[in-house]
Amino acid sequence: MDKALIDLLFMSQKRRDLLLLLKNGEKTIEEIVDILNVNSTGMLPQIKKLKDAHLVLQEEGEYRLTPLAEILVEKMEPLLDTLKVIEGNADYWRERDLSGLPTAFLERLDELKPCSIVKPDPDNIFEPPAVFRENIEKSKKILSFSSIFHPVFSGIFLDNQDDGTEITLIVTKKIYERLKNDFEKELKLYLSKEKKRLFICIDEIKVAMLIKTEFFMAADFLTSKGAFDQETIIGFEPAPLKWAEDLILNYRDRAQEIER
Repeated sequence: MDKALIDLLFMSQKRRDLLLLLKNGEKTIEEIVDILNVNSTGMLPQIKKLKDAHLVLQEEGEYRLTPLAEILVEKMEPLLDTLKVIEGNADYWRERDLSGLPTAFLERLDELKPCSIVKPDPDNIFEPPAVFRENIEKSKKILSFSSIFHPVFSGIFLDNQDDGTEITLIVTKKIYERLKNDFEKELKLYLSKEKKRLFICIDEIKVAMLIKTEFFMAADFLTSKGAFDQETIIGFEPAPLKWAEDLILNYRDRAQEIER
């Protein structure tokens, strides 16, 4: 893409906001300044620049995107959302090892925009955050991937005696061996339940833990030094839930189910 066009699209908040607004249909100048909370004196020069670049058309007092601008805005929006995800928690993302994520899911990182970062409670460092516990305890359909031994295994998953709760766990070989050796009785009981399933992922995956239920999603990524610092991404909107579910199922498809 030409540098001048990149600057036109990204170097002005007013222009970006206008293009995204017009994606939803034609607008008058009165509607534009009202919705974007700007004044016409500041907006009209930006509109002129977009008109000169053949990105915006003016017809009968209304402004709309050109076909070229429609294509550019469609491509621009996910990138802007991805930047918002990263900029919103820049220190967190700079420290994460994301090499365990398939490229397709890195490209969908914009879907995590509605999420927040929850840090561990210093007084309960070995327990999941309260928001996590509250939502996992009321969930009836749980998908989870883990490459670490997380407290939820013994405290929530293996101890869950509700036959109506569907739980699908995907773990690495190392975690499976620990479950088998240290929680043999609980694991056998878990596997005896019709709606409880366990898969072993042979590949080494550099993602600490992923959980998706009908209520929320949670993701723990290792730091760039391979540490688990218990800083958790929590989301409740459909987009992050879908992202987490698709990623967990991606790992499940590469795993082998343990027979009952």
